[in-house]
This record gives sequence, structure tokens and C-alpha cells, in this order.
Amino acid sequence: MRLFRPRRHLSGSECSAIIGSAATLASMYSITWRVANDASERSPAALADSLVEARRDGSTFLLPEEARGWFVLTFDIPDTAYALALILVWSFAAARTPDGEAANGNHVSVAMWHLHHLLPRSAHRALGDIEYAFAQFNPPAHTDAPVG
Repeated sequence: MRLFRPRRHLSGSECSAIIGSAATLASMYSITWRVANDASERSPAALADSLVEARRDGSTFLLPEEARGWFVLTFDIPDTAYALALILVWSFAAARTPDGEAANGNHVSVAMWHLHHLLPRSAHRALGDIEYAFAQFNPPAHTDAPVG
């Protein structure tokens, strides 16, 4: 049986802290990014490849405008969804194994570890809701099924 979790609303101070955390993360890992309405809509796991490529090439990572609707959260500052989306995509890229595979659930632990350290204590009450929102995204399971 699955219990329904009410939608969580993040306050202005929590939103500001998340935006600041995303900016710090981008600075730490040399990520230049922007929201683009002409970027192709893809899953966070698929966008992780684009983020890695953009970092390697020194180009700007394009986050699709639709990323604003990815989360089961509401925000006092609506653009906070973009900052959370960047953190989510980055966590998928950071959780990859050396062979490029993404293990289910690892992106959540990577993102939460960083957010726990980047967010001020006053925003820690939002961590459970962010973790729940991030856990809704899972990379496709690896299969050994023959193709073709």
C-alpha cells in the first residue's frame, strides 16, 4: 500500500537557500548553465550526458524550460525549480559509475549529501521533501537483453 504524500510548499527563505546552493554547486564544478525554451525536453538522466559534455567542452549547459514542472513541490520563488533541476541533473552525472552506467537511487544520495552541506541549517527542514521529489526520478534499469 502506498500512502499519499501531500505536496510540500517551500518558503521564500528555503527557495533562496536552494538557489544559492545551486549557484555554489555550479561554481564548484565549473558549470555554466541557462534555461532555454529551445532545448529538447529530456529526462534528468538523459540530460546528465549533456551536462558532462558541456563541462568538458567549456560550453553552456541548456536546461529545458519544462524542467520547472518536474517536481511535486511548489515554491514561493517559482524559478527555484530550475535550480533544483540543475542539482538533480548534476547528481545523475555525479552518480555514474566509471563505465557510464547509472545505478538506481544513487543520484538521490549524491544530491542529498551535497544539499545537506550546502544549505544553511534553517533550510534543512525542506531536505525530506526534496529527497522525496528527487527519488521520483530513476534512471532506466540496465538490461542484458539483445537488441535487434
